[in-house]
Amino acid sequence: MELTWGDDFAALTDVSKSVFARYSPLDDRSNTVPFADQVSQFAELGWLQLADASGTDEESASLGTIAAVFVEMGRALVETPLLDLTVARDAAILAGAPAATALAARIGDGDAVVVPAFCTENWGSAVTVTGGTATGRLLGVGYADQAESLLVHAAEDGESLLMLVDTADASVEAMSNIGGYPIFSVTLTDVAVTAERTLARGADADRAIDLASQRGDVLRAAQVYGAGMRLLDMTVLYAQQRHQFGGPIGRFQAVQYLCTDIALNAHVTSAHTRAAATALDTTGDGRPYVDLMRNQAILTAREIVHCAHEVHAGIGYMVESNVHLFTDAAKRWQYDFGDAADLNSSIVSTITGLYEGV
Repeated sequence: MELTWGDDFAALTDVSKSVFARYSPLDDRSNTVPFADQVSQFAELGWLQLADASGTDEESASLGTIAAVFVEMGRALVETPLLDLTVARDAAILAGAPAATALAARIGDGDAVVVPAFCTENWGSAVTVTGGTATGRLLGVGYADQAESLLVHAAEDGESLLMLVDTADASVEAMSNIGGYPIFSVTLTDVAVTAERTLARGADADRAIDLASQRGDVLRAAQVYGAGMRLLDMTVLYAQQRHQFGGPIGRFQAVQYLCTDIALNAHVTSAHTRAAATALDTTGDGRPYVDLMRNQAILTAREIVHCAHEVHAGIGYMVESNVHLFTDAAKRWQYDFGDAADLNSSIVSTITGLYEGV
């Protein structure tokens, strides 16, 4: 498999750099762009409809191309609703029903602000449907306070449902976290499940949620790669400028090894991300590659900040330093991807799946 980004990756990278420069806390922590302005700008740029997750639109950008935006988002270390909106749109496209297709079009145009509220093992949350009403709690839902609607994954008699729920019908509560990220707990209490709200059931719902989540994981991993490269630049520069014992600390092999570990983890994440994106673009399902990518992304999120702190030492924990901002982000990404121990326990079967029939 050829490991390349998409055809227009470089061009999209240039645009993304200029956009996220005004969002980045690394240069100015007072940078704030209102939520509505972000959604509006992403819609104007066409970023909310860069790709057709169904793979039927030949003019649609590949997942490897779209990743350029998220690499730069990670490099600038910005938090935006772009990933949440993209995953919601992908799930709606993959659901296939006319109502879901119409919803995807509205999200793509910026006319509907919908975020995914999926049941995930790493967050340990679930919604069940009994007697025509949905009840349950969903954790780690991004931007639930700003969204008009939630794309909810629920279960009814062992069958999956993908349904649209107005945020007005849910109880939304902020979840405190070290990075201050906009993640929320969403509680549904006897919310009516109607035909109009139900976008997919059974295998169709499972497929839509699974593939949209895989694609979202690829874009999140691209963000981790971008952050790793920015943190590498910062750490190498510090090693060159910080002098001890008569010269820059970068002349010591121990420091060089730490910088090398940041570079290696970031580049390996890039390779896994490109492999997963290519698999999704060419076969429509990249599960083995995505699992391997997620495992590496968790490792990278942990290792890059550990190595950076080792080089920066105490100054990395100071409020004035940007290093601790990466630490906050890395912990968020680790939660998003899940527990590394759980992934490692299934890594053998994942690798076996890659080579079946070879």
